[in-house]
Amino acid sequence: MGERGAVGNWGETGCFPGKGLENRGMGFSADTIERVRRASDLVEVAGSYVQLRRVGVNFRGLSPFKKEKTPSFYVHPDKQFFKCFSSGTGGDVFRFVMMMEGLDFPSAVRRLAERAGVPVEEERGGGGGGSGGSGAERERLRQIHASLAIHWRDLLLHDPAAEPARAYLREREIPHEWIPRFGLGYAPAAWTATLEWGKKNGFSEEEMIASGVALRAQTGRVYDRFRNRLMFAIHDEGGRVIGFSGRVLAGAGPDEPKYVNSPETMIFKKGKVLFGFDRARRAMAETGRAIVCEGQLDVLRAQAAGFAETVAPLGTGFTEDHAKLIGRFAKEIVICLDADAAGDRAAGRLGGVLVEEGQGWGGLAKAELGVKVVRLPRGDDPDSLIRKGGAEAFRAKLEEAADFLDFFVDWQNQQEGTSPTGRRRVVEAVAALLGKVENAVSRTGLVTKAAMKLGLGEGLVREEVEKARKQVNLRAERESAEAKAPVSGGKALEVHPVIRELLLLVMGSPSRLPEVERRVDEVWLKNLAGEGLYLKIRDLYRDDAWTGLADLLPHLEGEEQDFVTGLEAGVWEKHPENDWDGALERLAWRMEGDFLRREAEMLTARLRTLNQGDPDVAEVLRQQGELLRKRARLTQGAAKANS
Repeated sequence: MGERGAVGNWGETGCFPGKGLENRGMGFSADTIERVRRASDLVEVAGSYVQLRRVGVNFRGLSPFKKEKTPSFYVHPDKQFFKCFSSGTGGDVFRFVMMMEGLDFPSAVRRLAERAGVPVEEERGGGGGGSGGSGAERERLRQIHASLAIHWRDLLLHDPAAEPARAYLREREIPHEWIPRFGLGYAPAAWTATLEWGKKNGFSEEEMIASGVALRAQTGRVYDRFRNRLMFAIHDEGGRVIGFSGRVLAGAGPDEPKYVNSPETMIFKKGKVLFGFDRARRAMAETGRAIVCEGQLDVLRAQAAGFAETVAPLGTGFTEDHAKLIGRFAKEIVICLDADAAGDRAAGRLGGVLVEEGQGWGGLAKAELGVKVVRLPRGDDPDSLIRKGGAEAFRAKLEEAADFLDFFVDWQNQQEGTSPTGRRRVVEAVAALLGKVENAVSRTGLVTKAAMKLGLGEGLVREEVEKARKQVNLRAERESAEAKAPVSGGKALEVHPVIRELLLLVMGSPSRLPEVERRVDEVWLKNLAGEGLYLKIRDLYRDDAWTGLADLLPHLEGEEQDFVTGLEAGVWEKHPENDWDGALERLAWRMEGDFLRREAEMLTARLRTLNQGDPDVAEVLRQQGELLRKRARLTQGAAKANS
């Protein structure tokens, strides 16, 4: 399979545009928001609105959001969150001020910054993934990145200690000349090697931390973010180095994440940057298309093979900014993901995002949505396919790319089956997709095509699409009204029971997340309500930014904050520490069993759609047999574990 870790598993996880810290800032850098948060003690801030009394290690008072006689409002000073049990709301200091003052997020940041005496400077314009801070500060960060990219490149080329990285390149058949061509490098294994390099070259510890290449521990010790890793330089649109991504090498500990990306900085915003875009944009303009892959090695291999228009996201989902960035140069996006079920799911989600967000760049002017999907041979990614079959093999697959609407209908049929209920869900999903198309002419053509693909009357499909259009309009009106209204607690977040149990384990023992990652296959979580909450925690951990709830809250929406603060505050029981391992093991057995059951149901539905002589019958039966064997082994293992 491909090097998916390089881009944060965006294809498999469906982590599409959220409203995390980088989006909530709306004018402030992530560093600015974090400084304001650290300077704003929630007990002190809430205490200026509510009379609080200490109860054990926490503080309690009457709810400021709902009239009550018995206090149900709690502030937890250690983890800096509040929970109001009468209204169900909870969150961090920013959300508290938003709710109390009826402010939007940027206004709450300004209010708290003034209160704490923290100077803030709002971002202004700027491309290439970041803004904010003074021009001198930004230029200083660029100098660090440019110099460090050269330093790491030279180490990879000549340093004997970099032999594991060179061995990995040979193993992946990566030519030596790619090192300078694509900005590859090697970060030494020592804890402070890069930090010492920075000091020798006139960069202070604070500057190295601000650049994201160094970290400060809670003890005050400063150390390198990237250690013993093959480094990929990340460039802005103009070709300047603004960040890095590092792949772990042989000899790393079991808890080491496979990939570590630079954090958000003044000059680097993941949601606005595409890996390889600086080299791809001219080719996009010439070919009229962009090829979107999952991994950095996929991008390098494709670009080297002559497909210079290839790019990949970096540790995020595919965002509206990504779509707009590509839309300035191309009118068609070809989604090229790994040839497996997860890749299909990712393509389905990504195409939906492009349809929804593509209106700003003209992709919907065509009846084909301007989105196509490449189906690679099973077990291949662009890197492996080109290595085995050369550029011609990849070109042939690109020429066979399916129109996204055709792919989407097929994908939905696979997901839902052909039962009456399944057919209804397929039609609803297609209607919801086409309901997002603003242009009436484009929408009419797509309805005709969808009706043919679905084998239904055009009038019926049009009726469903118009229903979906009304829902889109109602949702837009509601969101507009909500944006103008004071923040308040909403409906309870829907979270699947196994996800709730998983979050209890992770939040109850934050330091043991590596054990959860090793035991729980993320594919088991697909399409389960609340999956995104766990993936946000996982992404924070992979960015060396997970120590517990306080790290998570700034990245959550209101209803998500309500849910996780309820967990943390003890709305549900926590697993005793001495039973944590057993709880994880039991949950893992249950999750895998549920996943295999869902897969079996999908295969059964697929088999019903095939004729007796269909050549695919044998393959489906083989997959069913393999699933039965897996379920049998799982049952035996679970029985032993529980005995």
